[in-house]
Amino acid sequence: MEDARLPAIFVRQLPNLLTTVRLAAVPVFAALLLTADGAPAPVAAAVFAFAAVTDFLDGELSRRLDAQSRYGRVLDPIADRLLIDVAVVLLWHVDRVPMALVLIVLARDILLLASLVVGPGRGHGVRVNVVGKAGTLVVMIGLLFTLVTPRGAVPASVVLWTGVALLLVAALIYVRGVLREPRLERRSQASPNATQR
Repeated sequence: MEDARLPAIFVRQLPNLLTTVRLAAVPVFAALLLTADGAPAPVAAAVFAFAAVTDFLDGELSRRLDAQSRYGRVLDPIADRLLIDVAVVLLWHVDRVPMALVLIVLARDILLLASLVVGPGRGHGVRVNVVGKAGTLVVMIGLLFTLVTPRGAVPASVVLWTGVALLLVAALIYVRGVLREPRLERRSQASPNATQR
């Protein structure tokens, strides 16, 4: 019986394993990008694409296997943000993206991740909305274009800024939900008292 359960337990850990692999891919990607020294970096782009695919796979697997865990809820958004943040910072370092884009992305991510440590999301993870998923996908596509195209390529910039705009909208939706949650909890706690009276 126990031997039969081991594979099932292992399969349910696959989403967490993919998240860990994505985290491990970040320094590899960073080293390859810096080695390119501002030129198109197809090898770094391949590692970035691999990490981005694991983001889709771990989310899909966790839903299909009903294998959501506290580890995944907390570390999955951190892995996503770390991959994107390292990419934009290093692309700015090699003069491929403007400082304004870096500041917007970092400020947004710092605020969201702070909620995991000291805010309402502590221990529960960031609640990703549809706009946020779309924004993350578009930003990753824009970063891939930036990695494989010459400096100053307009299509890559358009895609990248479109993704950043979607991420900002998603952040506003998230913040509004976080601000509303305490009020909804107070109402739900007060309603049984009102009924008893």
